Amino acid sequence: MDNFNLFKFNRYWTLLISIAFIFFLLYLYYTLFPGNISPDVYRYFTPAEVAKAREYHKINRLLYIFSFLIDAVFFIWLVFGNGAVKISLLTEKLSSGHYYLNVSLFFIILWLILKVISLPYSLYSYLLDASLGFSTQSITAWCLDYLKNSILDVIISYLGVILFFYAANKWRYSWWLPASVFLSIMLFIQNLIWPYVIAPLFNKFTPVKDPAVLKMVEEISKNAGININRVEVMDASRRTTRANAYFYGFGKNRRIVLYDTLLNKYPKDEIKAVIAHEAAHWKENHVLKSLLIGIIGIFIALFILHQLLKSTLIWPHGKKIAVASLALVYLSLILIGFDSNPIQNYISRKMEQQADLLSVSFLHAKQPVIKLQVDLAKKSLSDVEPPDFIEWFSYTHPSTMHRIQYVEKSKILSQ
Repeated sequence: MDNFNLFKFNRYWTLLISIAFIFFLLYLYYTLFPGNISPDVYRYFTPAEVAKAREYHKINRLLYIFSFLIDAVFFIWLVFGNGAVKISLLTEKLSSGHYYLNVSLFFIILWLILKVISLPYSLYSYLLDASLGFSTQSITAWCLDYLKNSILDVIISYLGVILFFYAANKWRYSWWLPASVFLSIMLFIQNLIWPYVIAPLFNKFTPVKDPAVLKMVEEISKNAGININRVEVMDASRRTTRANAYFYGFGKNRRIVLYDTLLNKYPKDEIKAVIAHEAAHWKENHVLKSLLIGIIGIFIALFILHQLLKSTLIWPHGKKIAVASLALVYLSLILIGFDSNPIQNYISRKMEQQADLLSVSFLHAKQPVIKLQVDLAKKSLSDVEPPDFIEWFSYTHPSTMHRIQYVEKSKILSQ
């Protein structure tokens, strides 16, 4: 193997890296210089609340953007600085030439390096939340969660890596098609089994028994024209003081999950607004729509990855794909994921905006929805009015003030 001719830098990499670099600079600039707050914000929040939230999010955004930068720079060096080739030569010796053992060893080394790089950021984020009272976990409990997540991650990632090398070697010019079909099926299965297999590893879920909450569910069901047959409470308080809720499933397996922190710390009208919001996701089949969009995204991402491999990797005829190519795959997915952030988040924000507006029609009132957003923001230190670029690039939900403004302007009062 020629150490200096395995990967070719080309115009596709110039484009991907340039877009990422521009986004990085803009994100960093607006993190450090977020601009002024509009007077409208102070109808709901005090200057002290806004300033404290901005400082908190400034730290989190710096952690996020520099962790991305370090990952990207490391893999660019690894791929185009021949680091990946040198590591693969080492693992080839250790595996005595056994191809899939070589792949396995190379994967483990990369995975461990990534864990070492990301650990300080994860730990600092936990310590920051603990210092502000958001995290209720001890350092021991946090470490146990980190270990469980790591075990799941290494198992799932390893299976994906082995399947990638198998598919790439079996269908050299069309591997991305069967891989996309397989990952789409796995995504569908994951959505089915996650609530029953993975989620219970981390939290306990029980049916809601509070008669007042059940009455709210019955009323919202009637107003929305849907049959909400299961609402669960999750013991989120074992990890956080933050309140949240989510909707999952499709068909007959749809459920709404409420955090116990929401039920214990928020007034009934705001809990009802949360149920209405999740019922709107139910009504609009947002989980199924997100799944279908995700499948489209898988096909697009793997097609782009295929083109990058084809144009970058020197792959002699009749030979198996080089083990060092795994570093190229990691770099591709890091850059594709980062560069496509605005598209993914735009779709998510639109669904959340739709759910907010529908919740107003289910409640026949705007005030509970607005009151909920204000209360959530205050208790969670939300950046209620982030810079437009930050929201456009990285927010999966509209910012607090945008959500309030959408509701205030809404004329939807009945279904």
